[in-house]
Amino acid sequence: MHRNRITFFATGKSGIGHLRRVTTIALALRPAHRALDLTLVTNAAPAGIACADLAVFDRILLRPRAEMIEALTGPPGLIICDTVEVPGIGRANGRRVLILRETPKERLARFRIQGGVWDRVLVPNPRSHWMPDDPALSDSVEATGWIVRPTGPRGGTDRPAGIILATGGGGTDATRSLLYPTLDRLIADTRGRVGTPFVIHQAIGPRASGARLAEADDVFDPGGDLNLSFRAADLVITTAGYNSVLELATTDTPALLLPIPRSLDDQAARVRHWGPQLGHGYDPKYHEAAVDWLARQIARPTRRQPVDLGKDGADRAARLIMDLL
Repeated sequence: MHRNRITFFATGKSGIGHLRRVTTIALALRPAHRALDLTLVTNAAPAGIACADLAVFDRILLRPRAEMIEALTGPPGLIICDTVEVPGIGRANGRRVLILRETPKERLARFRIQGGVWDRVLVPNPRSHWMPDDPALSDSVEATGWIVRPTGPRGGTDRPAGIILATGGGGTDATRSLLYPTLDRLIADTRGRVGTPFVIHQAIGPRASGARLAEADDVFDPGGDLNLSFRAADLVITTAGYNSVLELATTDTPALLLPIPRSLDDQAARVRHWGPQLGHGYDPKYHEAAVDWLARQIARPTRRQPVDLGKDGADRAARLIMDLL
């Protein structure tokens, strides 16, 4: 086996969460292992990831998901799939690693390898948070801890950025049709409750196709630095994506988290877990409670303590990957 070749497979059409995680792992791998040959294969241009971070890969290949496996040419190496079903992965040569985010039990079978098992499954959270209950996935299932870019609390050089609204995976038409009316109602009701003007700055990434909320006062593209916008904000309203929640957790910015329906990770469960720690979790049955929280936070702004996320999961993931080489 070619000891130095690692190929990452990650989807990027509905958001940048998978791309952000494998890039963070690659950045942890590179300093101590400069001889590695790192390839990223994705089904969408990795917009939203800083060019300096993407430079960690020797090459980036764009392929439809059905054709991703065809990107494997030359000597076999190590293959890493981030919570993505890659057709033909069972026929691929080389050792295979699955990065598996929180997934409903009834959907775990989708990630099995027909006629085999993954050489290792990496779970990007503490073992006490969630582990997959499916022995058919792999004989080696390891929790890495949270994999996140640590951002830190707002400092004296950060210019306060006001109220930032980030719709994350709301870039798809189907999700926007569910999410945007809820957000518009939430903001409109809060304006009525507060009684004095406030400004909503909506962060819109490349997958949102320019769609903005009716209640947004202006829009901006944070590029690869949404985490820095989170740190500078006085208040954040955001969907509960894995990366968004964890990057917010490392700041001292209060946040209102809203769940959106996803096929794999349960954002409603994530809102219940992280909402009280970061500020408030939105429950449609208790809409007025969210309005009350927002109104209080806008009228009397406060900061909070950053959340201790434990040891760096990217470093542990990098060690577990190198063990297989």
